[in-house]
Amino acid sequence: MQDPQRWPVLALAASLAGLLAACSPWLDSPREEDHPLLNEAVARKASSPREAERLLEKALEANPRLARAHWELALLHLNYTSNYAAAVYHFQRVLALRPDWPQANTTTQLIARAKLELIKEGFDLPVLPSVQRQLDRYVAEIHRLNTSLTNLQTQVRALTVVTQQLAAQNLQLRQQLLALSAAPAPTATSPDPVLVPAPSPVAAAPDQAREEPALPAGSARPDGKTRATSATAAAPSTAVPARPPATVAKTPAGAVAARSSNTKPSIAGGRTHTFKPGETARSVAERYHLTLRDLMRANPGVNLNQVRAGQTIRLPP
Repeated sequence: MQDPQRWPVLALAASLAGLLAACSPWLDSPREEDHPLLNEAVARKASSPREAERLLEKALEANPRLARAHWELALLHLNYTSNYAAAVYHFQRVLALRPDWPQANTTTQLIARAKLELIKEGFDLPVLPSVQRQLDRYVAEIHRLNTSLTNLQTQVRALTVVTQQLAAQNLQLRQQLLALSAAPAPTATSPDPVLVPAPSPVAAAPDQAREEPALPAGSARPDGKTRATSATAAAPSTAVPARPPATVAKTPAGAVAARSSNTKPSIAGGRTHTFKPGETARSVAERYHLTLRDLMRANPGVNLNQVRAGQTIRLPP
């Protein structure tokens, strides 16, 4: 027969054991794994999310400390019903009830994912005043950095324009330098001699022309002298005016030759020769055993390269 005094002790021990079983998280796991509502909700989660949600809520009403129920309900709201606020709540309850939850790191990542989805939807989570002030400081700093970035971009564009201008000037200077290097160096050359033509002979005075009768060339005059040809009758009235060397050097050779070809030499006396058709200065010089230089000295101002038939020149003595 048992002692009646032992019954209160046994009842107290049984009560303590039941209390420990209900409060200890380490003793929840076996009952959570075998919980019929949780197993049924997991089985229906894919086919009927609303029915699974109802079963999980019913299990939490019976025992709010079921960490697995919070876990399954959070996954259901995140992946099926898109109730991200409820998902964040139930994930946080899992970590609060079971700090040693085997998937604690995954739970933290899923909380961040759910919060990001809430931000995308424009849902404002409750923020503490201190956190709000910190966010305001961050926003102000972001605006300041954006302003600085805009200023730097403007400066970079201005410097880019200056760099392009300098590059263009550098290229232009290089091209000019290459052009100067390729140009031949000027060489000192002696100027070509320019012959100064003699002035046109002055015609005889009108009175003398009226007094003397026309006589054939080579006939004797009354005073016993022979009349010279019309080409040698006129004598120069003035000498060739002296010109400065600079002026003579600057006179074009073609202009001098043109003027000299239209003038007749002033022949006062001595030997002369009148060109016939086909004769040249060289052939005349060879005929009289002279050189072209001798003829040029005897006929200053006459372009011997452009003589014509009927033109008379002097021969050196």
